[in-house]
Amino acid sequence: MAQAEPVVLGASGRTTMDAMLDALAKADVVFVGEQHDHARGHELELEILKGLHARNPKTLLSLEMFERDVQPVVDEYAGGMITETHFLQASRPWPNYKTDYSPLVEFCKENHLPVVAANAPRRYVNMVSRKGQAGLSDLPKPSRAFLGRFPYSMDLPAGYDKMLTDLFGGAHNTSGQAAPSGMPSPENMKEAQALWDVTMADSIVRALKEHRGWKVMQVNGAGHSDSRYGIVDRLRQAAPRLKVAVVSIRPDAAYPNPDAAKLRGVAEFVLVTPPDEKK
Repeated sequence: MAQAEPVVLGASGRTTMDAMLDALAKADVVFVGEQHDHARGHELELEILKGLHARNPKTLLSLEMFERDVQPVVDEYAGGMITETHFLQASRPWPNYKTDYSPLVEFCKENHLPVVAANAPRRYVNMVSRKGQAGLSDLPKPSRAFLGRFPYSMDLPAGYDKMLTDLFGGAHNTSGQAAPSGMPSPENMKEAQALWDVTMADSIVRALKEHRGWKVMQVNGAGHSDSRYGIVDRLRQAAPRLKVAVVSIRPDAAYPNPDAAKLRGVAEFVLVTPPDEKK
């Protein structure tokens, strides 16, 4: 059964995948924000990667789904040096790697494209959720190489700050009391989120320095890039001259007639699909 084509919304209304890809190819960095459990969205990510590669063969892939300390393992696999079995044993892939991210990595492997393990190792994100970013100062120098620069500012865009406050429970705790014993505070959780954003932005900057003249397609959860918040905001601060474009892929029960006004400002392009069928 053929997959439903996405509704492609741009700044001027509906457009086509080809027109979107032509526009994205002009950017230095293309962010593709996903819903992690959206099967059709993962298929569209591969279409975008193939489309960008066709327009510029020097397009590398940067992924939230791998952490920076496994970059050598990713390089070994992408370079054909180790088997997939050993790659999966050593790289701590996400549970849905085989169905959703393997096609992206395999395309890069076949076409000799670099793959960047962009994310902060989760053990350090957990450290920040417990101790705040001040806890990172205890790390030895070799460990710090797996992170973006810190201390990092927590002067967040107002909309992002509110989103994180709501997400981490601040909206439900108006008493001013501390978080329950053993639970991270909303402030620490925001700093942990920021560590992800700062590190992935730093990974993109490093990749562009290492691979001069290349373009980057960065794949991450939409919450890290929608409205140009998160990683996009951190990248703007770190490298303001880069041309950046944002895509957001989302299922919507209103397909094929989504509320375009509601989605305006989320990204340069929003790809709307029907919800995935229940299995």
